[in-house]
Amino acid sequence: MIFCDCGIDTGYDAYKALALGADAVAVGRGILAPLLKEGMEGVVKKVRKMNEQLSELMMYTGIADTKSFDSSVIHYKKNNMLSL
Repeated sequence: MIFCDCGIDTGYDAYKALALGADAVAVGRGILAPLLKEGMEGVVKKVRKMNEQLSELMMYTGIADTKSFDSSVIHYKKNNMLSL
């Protein structure tokens, strides 16, 4: 199993990691700032926003569920940066 941690701050980041083959992503650092600023409410808002972003990209790319990710939706720019 592949778990991706570090740098996952948005649902878009999670989508890329899952499309590249991760089985799961961790967002500990991504929820730290909202936790410190707003407590539990901040974390809930952040996680909901990330879920919305992930769902949005899944809809745009025709991914029906989390078992259907496929790296063909990932494109590389000339400088080797990932892009959707």
